[in-house]
Amino acid sequence: MSLRGFWRAIMYWPVRWLTRFEIILDDTAQQVVGDNNVVYVMRSTSTTDMLVAQRALKQAGLPDPTDELIINGQQLARVMFLDQTDHGSARKAIADFEKLIAAHQKDSQLNIKVVPIGLFWGRKPGQEPRQGHTMVSDIDNPGHWRKFWLVMFSGRHILLRASLPVQLREMAEQRGSTQDLAHKLARVARVHFVRLRHAIAGPKMTERAVVIQDLLDTPALQQAIADEARSKKITEQQARKVAEKYLHEIAASYSDTLVRLLDRFMSWCWSRIYNGIHVEGGERIRELAETGHEIVYVPCHRSHMDYLLLSYVIYKEGLVPPHIAAGVNLDFFPAGPLFRRGGAFFIRRSFRGNKLYSTVFREYLNRLFQKGYPVEYFTEGGRSRTGRLLAPKTGMIAMTVQGMLRGQQRPMSLVPVYLGYEHVMEVGTYLKELKGKSKEKESVWKVIGSLRHLRNFGQGYVSFGEPINLGEALEKLQPNWRESITTGAEEPERPKWLTPTVNLLADEIMCRINNSAALNSVNLTALAILSSEQHALTREELVSQLNLYTQILGEVPYSKDAYVPEEDGEALWQLAKKHDKFIVESDGIGELIRLDGTNAIAMTYYRNNIMHMVIVPALLAAFALGHKRFSGEQASQLLAQLHPLLRSELFISHSQADMKLWVSALLEQYVQCGLLSEPEPGEFMVAKRDSQAYSQLVLLARSAGETAQRYAIVLELLQKAQPISRSELEQNSVQLAERLSAVHGVNAPEFFDKKVLSALIGTLKSEGYFTMSDSGEMVADHRVGELSDAVDLLLEPAVLQTIRQSVQQLVSAAR
Repeated sequence: MSLRGFWRAIMYWPVRWLTRFEIILDDTAQQVVGDNNVVYVMRSTSTTDMLVAQRALKQAGLPDPTDELIINGQQLARVMFLDQTDHGSARKAIADFEKLIAAHQKDSQLNIKVVPIGLFWGRKPGQEPRQGHTMVSDIDNPGHWRKFWLVMFSGRHILLRASLPVQLREMAEQRGSTQDLAHKLARVARVHFVRLRHAIAGPKMTERAVVIQDLLDTPALQQAIADEARSKKITEQQARKVAEKYLHEIAASYSDTLVRLLDRFMSWCWSRIYNGIHVEGGERIRELAETGHEIVYVPCHRSHMDYLLLSYVIYKEGLVPPHIAAGVNLDFFPAGPLFRRGGAFFIRRSFRGNKLYSTVFREYLNRLFQKGYPVEYFTEGGRSRTGRLLAPKTGMIAMTVQGMLRGQQRPMSLVPVYLGYEHVMEVGTYLKELKGKSKEKESVWKVIGSLRHLRNFGQGYVSFGEPINLGEALEKLQPNWRESITTGAEEPERPKWLTPTVNLLADEIMCRINNSAALNSVNLTALAILSSEQHALTREELVSQLNLYTQILGEVPYSKDAYVPEEDGEALWQLAKKHDKFIVESDGIGELIRLDGTNAIAMTYYRNNIMHMVIVPALLAAFALGHKRFSGEQASQLLAQLHPLLRSELFISHSQADMKLWVSALLEQYVQCGLLSEPEPGEFMVAKRDSQAYSQLVLLARSAGETAQRYAIVLELLQKAQPISRSELEQNSVQLAERLSAVHGVNAPEFFDKKVLSALIGTLKSEGYFTMSDSGEMVADHRVGELSDAVDLLLEPAVLQTIRQSVQQLVSAAR
């Protein structure tokens, strides 16, 4: 037995008792599970590291790193150590690489995979050296004494990362000598380990007080302080104190120790709050981080749980939690100090007109970007009260782009994130606010009150959408953007192209968030029951409708990133039933599932989470019912006409040109489901009225009822009441929507929301559906009447009659 083997045998049981690990394999690394032609690259020669790696890799199904590797009768090293503090081991690693490459050059069938293994004890980022000091120790090779304390204090918190394997067959086929190729492989591995540590632990930390003083001395803030002193007629010292006060209000105070404690607490807490957390797209963000990208997470905002849930998931994906832009309303004791140590930095709701605060905040945000901290902010600004995405606030996106103009060296990627829940604790509060109650101030007592009613929230969903490489996006949107880059420390001027470019970026972010949406048992059940008359379905009808939704959205997916559950309708109903959101009644015939008035309004929140995914299938169903027999071309034309309205309201990512293909695929699926028949190629007919398929088609169509009714109201008023001012059109639209809500039982709070109706009118204006007269009144284009007639056919006769009568009454009263 070698000396190294002797020490491994001696230390095996103590290390086993004192250590606990998590292992994360990239998808590509999982492909080599069961393959014996695998070698490993590690940074540390530590015996404890090897013992932990041995257990973890065995558990993952990968070869034991201590096993021999015999290739064509030759024994080769299974592990190469790139220890930068031990030049002998580094030279040996290069020599081992040479042997492996030479073996491939001799045997054309050989293909060994090199898997980099990163082992992180406690995931500490380390500290920036203080002035006058230098860092002399390698954080991955801390020495025997420091390693002992790491085992004692961080041994229960180890992360092992097995990264993307390198195919040595590809390396061997490249030009160059075996020595050159071995050196190249070693350099690539060293860069990988540096980036891996940065991705997992983050950049080295700087004391908060030092950060604040450094920022106060930047040229941009010095200039802003001088301007503040002149404008407010105070001394520069007084203005500096104001700027320092702002920085104390804003700056985070990240603590990896607190994050580690929160990880343990949250792991315990989530197991009681949630049945599980479903994560999609984790591989994407790991790849970005490990290739050196500055990551900016831009999630939707449903709940205060978002902050904790997203940071927890990112941490469990093996990455450092982001610094989070949180509203200053959350900076109350004791939550505020905890949030700061968890990475939160605080931002005021508005700082319009406060130039000094604006500059201070931009400088702080830019420092986060320059130092390489991942950042998170909510583009909606606040939590959605209706379940739909809110119109994006573009201020943070603009500051992110301005960060690029400060000479950001690392590539920067915006990562849209969809957050979904089967239960949102604030829904009751949202409904009160929508009815006019003032938003309550955040406080510790509200937190305690929420915890007092803690319950199981079902499943949580976190989906990381398709990233936006900011540099590449700017190249497409503004090819000359690099001309605005400033290489100095001063703040760049705001270019003229910034606002329109940021607006396009914001719209794309919202579309990609929606692309990653997740269907679940609650939002699908809510969709079905809210689409029924009297908000009630038999169990058989509900299960059948749930099967229809998953079949249509599974076969014709909204996007490649959308999540559709694999469970059948019965299983989905059993999951939804556990949440006590639906009333289940039994009689002599069977079970009836319904929603009462209050619950029905609350459930619109969950339905609205996925409305963008079902709106086109639902409108197509309504079109089919309105025409009975029709051509696919007719349906495509109407959906293409409605596309700008749908994109503006629901952030649908499909282009207008894509609508024909989308509609064609849906029609084919409807025929397979029996909802339609195809008597002739390209011609479609609805199922017979007395069939189950017809009832399913009606329920599907009613999902789009409120959207179609809003369009009909505005178009009918614009057509019949012209010329009309915008304020009158908005006011009359709200009145008519309220009338429709009362007569036909529309319970959705957003149905008569003035902001939604105003945005619809704005889209019609931008699409040229009306012109403005010299007196400032709207005059409808001929297309308004055509579109109004087409939309009318999507409505049920009783609803259409109410709209027309009400519009006639409003017009008569005005005259």
